[in-house]
Amino acid sequence: MAKILISSIGTGPSTITEQKIRQYKTAKYEIDGKYYESSFIASVLYQHLKIDEVILIGTVKSMWEAVYEQFCQDRNIEIDFEYYIQLSEIVESANHKSDLNSIQLGKLEKSLGDKSKCIAIKYGLNEREIEENFKRVVELIDVLQSGDELYIDITHSFRSLSLFLFLVLTFINDIASELNVSIKGVYYGMLDISRELNYAPIVNLQSLFDITRWIKGGYSLQNFGNGYLIASLLAEQGEKSLANSISKLSDTLNLNYIPTLRQNATDLKRELDETTTQTPLQYLKPELERFVKRFSRQNIPDSELQLDLARWYFQNKRYATGYIALVESIITYSCEVQNIQDIANHQEREKGKNLLSNKKNTALGELYFKKVNPIRKAIAHASLEERRTNLKTAIDNAMKYCDEASRIFRTKTFG
Repeated sequence: MAKILISSIGTGPSTITEQKIRQYKTAKYEIDGKYYESSFIASVLYQHLKIDEVILIGTVKSMWEAVYEQFCQDRNIEIDFEYYIQLSEIVESANHKSDLNSIQLGKLEKSLGDKSKCIAIKYGLNEREIEENFKRVVELIDVLQSGDELYIDITHSFRSLSLFLFLVLTFINDIASELNVSIKGVYYGMLDISRELNYAPIVNLQSLFDITRWIKGGYSLQNFGNGYLIASLLAEQGEKSLANSISKLSDTLNLNYIPTLRQNATDLKRELDETTTQTPLQYLKPELERFVKRFSRQNIPDSELQLDLARWYFQNKRYATGYIALVESIITYSCEVQNIQDIANHQEREKGKNLLSNKKNTALGELYFKKVNPIRKAIAHASLEERRTNLKTAIDNAMKYCDEASRIFRTKTFG
């Protein structure tokens, strides 16, 4: 596990010395009550956070020679002035048309420490350049190791590139989830206010990244019933009871475990009624309340609850579990028509199935035996038979079958 700083490098304000060497202006930075002076914030964060590896991203025009000089000083490395001058000349003459391979950053990478890396990117003036930059930055996945902690600095470079860097690293964090890589900080040096304070405060914008997690969690919960990310975020905020209730309901939906669905939804509804939170959940709460209300209703038969669950699965394109729930809703309805009390009992449900067998010519019998159950069987057994129901037919007719079952259920007969 390593602490990795990923920083964008800009051009920086500079003056030309008598030796015709660019000299960059320094700024006074403050972080956690400590003050540092540097021409770029990456050096400050490297020292303050005790970083293990550094990844710098910038254009050919960025102040690479100043970075090289600063890190050589920070790490007590002898400066190669010939290389420093070479970097300075390339940077001075560079523009948006410069070839990314025109600048050699290998020696600079060595000055940053083991496994550190420098990435030259385009200005991002059009979609083609943005796409090329994305490909270059996303290759960072190859250097990440399990458990690495990322610290992101978006202070320097073009504002558009800072936003680009933040979004790409968020993307990397998601697709490399198996590495268990975590973003521990998103830093921005507020240089604009330095004239007023006589220093530039370094603020941690970690909350921005947390908001992206809440957005993803809300989407997963609303569309798929997966509340695990929301539960994890709530647990981090100390809302452990509410987090546990959301996880239980998600387990129920993902296992299609219908017997406990109503109870878990009711428990979560009660938790939401009793919870006042200042977390981003307050904005997701209305949607979550509508969601649990749908499955906590006590005034409808079990067959209707199962049918509504099947409809919800189909609405969210979870067709396999949807057909299982639809078939079970028909069996439950058959039991209810016969006034079978213990419809959760396997033997009692077999009685419901047997009655359906005797009613094959009814509307409900045809729906069960000719339409939905053959699809359910093929799904349950992962059938490879060529004669299995056409995929498109099964998907296109899913909601129609629910509507057909609903019409029959309202008659309190087999149709």
